[in-house]
Amino acid sequence: MLARLDLLEEVLPGAFALTDAVIHNQSVVIGSGPLDITTSRDQWAYAVSFPLRSEVCRSAGDELLCVTVEAEVKSGRIGIGCVAPDYSTYVTTEGDRTPEDGNSVFNVVIERSGDGCGWLVVRNTTASGSPSRAIIRSIRTFRTGATRVPDLMEVEAPRIPEVPRGAVVGSENCNHHDTSLGGLGNAKTRRFQLLLTHTSRSWDWTRCSRDFIAQRGADPNRLRNLPPFEELPACPSHLYSGGLSVLEVAVDERAANVVAHRCIDSRFKIQHATLVGGRLVMCFEHFLAVLPTTDEGVEDIDLRPGSHWRIDDPWFSGLHTVFPVDDDVCIVSSSGADAVLWVDLRSRKVIRRWRLPAEIYGFNYDLTPSMSIVDHYIHNDIQLGHLNCAYPDGQGGCYVSTLFQGDIGHVDQDGRYSLLARDQFGCHGVRVAQNGRDVYFADSCGGRLMKLEPGGGASEIWSTDSRWLHDAEQVDPELYLLCLGDKNAIALVDLSTGKERGRFALDCRGANVQFASIVQLD
Repeated sequence: MLARLDLLEEVLPGAFALTDAVIHNQSVVIGSGPLDITTSRDQWAYAVSFPLRSEVCRSAGDELLCVTVEAEVKSGRIGIGCVAPDYSTYVTTEGDRTPEDGNSVFNVVIERSGDGCGWLVVRNTTASGSPSRAIIRSIRTFRTGATRVPDLMEVEAPRIPEVPRGAVVGSENCNHHDTSLGGLGNAKTRRFQLLLTHTSRSWDWTRCSRDFIAQRGADPNRLRNLPPFEELPACPSHLYSGGLSVLEVAVDERAANVVAHRCIDSRFKIQHATLVGGRLVMCFEHFLAVLPTTDEGVEDIDLRPGSHWRIDDPWFSGLHTVFPVDDDVCIVSSSGADAVLWVDLRSRKVIRRWRLPAEIYGFNYDLTPSMSIVDHYIHNDIQLGHLNCAYPDGQGGCYVSTLFQGDIGHVDQDGRYSLLARDQFGCHGVRVAQNGRDVYFADSCGGRLMKLEPGGGASEIWSTDSRWLHDAEQVDPELYLLCLGDKNAIALVDLSTGKERGRFALDCRGANVQFASIVQLD
């Protein structure tokens, strides 16, 4: 979600015009205003672009301009955003919509820095292999009075409503199998703080099924005849925005209650957040940001490269999760590098690297620490496994999960790898349970909380009605918090009773829930 800017008077003529449309990739465009656009079949293919009328930006001086695009998607999925003059990279956040969104407005803020904006682009973002169709009704430009979009912005903490129990399907009637991850429950009120991240990225259900993920990684030719590493383009850096909510949660035998303590919006997508020695560490897709505490002010924080708030590394590409190892070191998962990275917050450097082994996952590129996967992004379809979580084992190693193979594995302190489970396609969020022995994770495609079995494989311990269970976090021995991505909600489930203690809607945050971190209060 973009930082909230005031829209002042409309700029006429605008920065872009429907009549200036340039058609790409044999797309079909009917009309001159509105435009009825049918894209090509290829995902990510540009359909129509509109050149920036640079004289409009010059007349605005340093003031930011907000471009509003009124559009309705009739079929498939459409993305709209601004790209550089050479079409090489996005310079704004890209918004996307499906027919379920109806007639809606895309807001795009133009900043003129670096190469700057060159084109407003409409493209096909569906993965179904079919064209998308959309009606573009208008493109308008407004003054904002602002000269910079803040990287982070404090927003009013909303009320977090509980989902009525009658609207919850598949929770109390769930498949409740095993409660061996903990001990006896506690009758007193349990209080804890939750760090919850949000993303503007919406769901493409054609890409979220177990079959799609399994087939995506199964092609034996997927890693053959790859382009030279130096020819890979840079990773996109503005496609999605995000947010962080600091929530206070209380649970007793009768009810659960969730209160928003603090809410931060970000112009960049925040993947995950955690506390490391009291510091708030935010894991973005391509960098880490470190704040002294969860109460640190954010209005003046500058997250551009070189900022003292920010930690960068050549392998920081496609980052997913961050967890504390001790008071000064955290562990980060990188899907772009298919790697686990140990980061020392004092020296602000990666002190250890480990990649998925070629003998199990194949080979794409022989990476060295200086090779920048930020400048040359190894995209999803040529990654080894899309490593999406790394969790410390307390003994110098870690557990990892891979999306494509559905693997749960263990890396010991010397870098030796053991494969513990396979075919858990779409798994996320592997963690060690509070008893220090059991390992659990989210079966995202199946909406299930799973645990590893001692002899290999995994078993279900909770099933919910979610089509995409993005993350799961143990609160205490019998209580788990589930991030229901498709519902944009969190649920508190009690293994000891086989019931949900509460489900809470996060639509008020304007973006979809992602990953969670629990901070115990008492």
